[in-house]
Amino acid sequence: MPDRVELASPMLRTAAMNVTRLAETEAVLTQTDRAWRSELVRLYGADGVLKFGYGREGRGEDGTIVRRTYDARQHAIASWRHERRTRA
Repeated sequence: MPDRVELASPMLRTAAMNVTRLAETEAVLTQTDRAWRSELVRLYGADGVLKFGYGREGRGEDGTIVRRTYDARQHAIASWRHERRTRA
């Protein structure tokens, strides 16, 4: 009995790597979304995301924490979407 199981084909190995990459992008998206939402709540209160999240305030001004978290979140969304398209 082998100590470990090898995937049968390179195609299956690639599929497994894609699933891992998708999970990684989901984790990064979760972290960046949480950071962005936390910053909006800190600045604008409990309803900050609802009231300001998808307007100019939610993007923040250049050099602010809101802008950095917004940009990181946007990058994470793009990476996650890319991985989802690759798996389809």
